[in-house]
Amino acid sequence: MKKQFAVIGLGGFGEAVAVELMRLGHEVLGVDNSEDRANRLADKLTQTVITDATDEEALKELDLHRFDAVLVAIGENIEASILCTMVVISLEAKEVWVKAITPADHQIVAKLGAHRIFHPEYEMGLRVAQNMAHPNMLDYISLGDNYFVIEIRPGEVLEDRPLSELKIDKDVRLLAIKHGQSVSLHPQPDQRLRRNDHLVLLGEEDALRHFSDNL
Repeated sequence: MKKQFAVIGLGGFGEAVAVELMRLGHEVLGVDNSEDRANRLADKLTQTVITDATDEEALKELDLHRFDAVLVAIGENIEASILCTMVVISLEAKEVWVKAITPADHQIVAKLGAHRIFHPEYEMGLRVAQNMAHPNMLDYISLGDNYFVIEIRPGEVLEDRPLSELKIDKDVRLLAIKHGQSVSLHPQPDQRLRRNDHLVLLGEEDALRHFSDNL
C-alpha cells in the first residue's frame, strides 16, 4: 500500500532514506533549508520544499499530520534538530522518527515524544566492527537479549558437502540457505552446499561466534 512520508533534512542520511522510500513505491516530501540540496532531489522525490525546519509557521503550511511518518534527519546542528522535533510533535504528526546526533540529543527528543530514534553513525560503526572481526559474516540483525540473526558465507572448503557435516550446535538454528536471489527455507541434512551459498542462522552471540569461527 502506497504511503506518504516527509523527510526533513536532505543530507546524506536523509537523501538515502527519501530516495529509497520512493524506490519502494511511496510518496515523499523532502524538506531542507538548502536550495542546492532541495533542487538536486526535485526530480527524484514527489515534492521538495525549501524552508527553515525550525520555523513553526513554515512547517504548519506543510500539513505534516497528513503523512504516515515524518523523519527529522537534520545533520550536525543539534539545536535545529531538537527545535524541529519539538515543532513536528506539536503539529501532531502521526509518527515522528529522529536521527539523533549525541546521547544527550537522544534523551531530549525521547522526552519530547519521538516515536523512533536512530544513531546512523553509531549503528554503522557497530556493523563495521562486527564485519571486521568476523569477515565471513555478511549481515546481522539484533533481536535483543543477546540473540541475533546472522548471514554468513561458509567458504569454498565446504563446497559440495552435505549440511549434516556442518555440526551445527544445538544452540544455533539454521533458518535458511540463500543462493543468489533464491532462498531455501527448509534445508534438509543431505542438501549439499554450493559455491556462494549463504547460511542464515539464529542463536545467541557466543554460540554463533563459536560456530562461525569453526567453519
